[in-house]
Amino acid sequence: MGNSLIRRFAQRKYWLPLAIAGALVFATAGTLTIMAYQQQMSLPVYLQSFSTPQITVAELTSGKFKPVILIDVRSPDEYQEDHIGNSPLVPFTDIEAGLGLSQLQAIIKNYEKQNLANPTKPTIVLYCTSGQRSIKANKYLATLSDRGYQVLTLTGGITAWRKQVQRSQDLQITFLK
Repeated sequence: MGNSLIRRFAQRKYWLPLAIAGALVFATAGTLTIMAYQQQMSLPVYLQSFSTPQITVAELTSGKFKPVILIDVRSPDEYQEDHIGNSPLVPFTDIEAGLGLSQLQAIIKNYEKQNLANPTKPTIVLYCTSGQRSIKANKYLATLSDRGYQVLTLTGGITAWRKQVQRSQDLQITFLK
């Protein structure tokens, strides 16, 4: 009786479609993993990037998003090596620990105090080395979006920025003085 049950099960016509569906799932997962690797991201962060609002270097330097506050979310050591213009440092570790939101609110408050003549809320642009940490940081700062601030991530991070903008041009392009 056991053998006949196995034979009937093996003769089912759904094995071929099931094998094809399994191969497609495997191929899709492999392709996504390769694409994440090319972007220097883990697969979960790469998938999260699809729902994270981003801005390219070209869009940022075009000036369409003025006023803008650039926020560096890398480590203090990385910030010492290079950063964009006068962008303040709010390390991802602080954001992840819950301290970064208050630091960012203080930066925004200071900016708004200095720019009372222009009551437009600034666009907040987060950047890191390649985009991975800033994409993660963006989700922690969702409450700023609820308050009317646009929070974006710089696609490609400072690596993409430096490919298009020289250090000497940072202050001409950045907006936090």
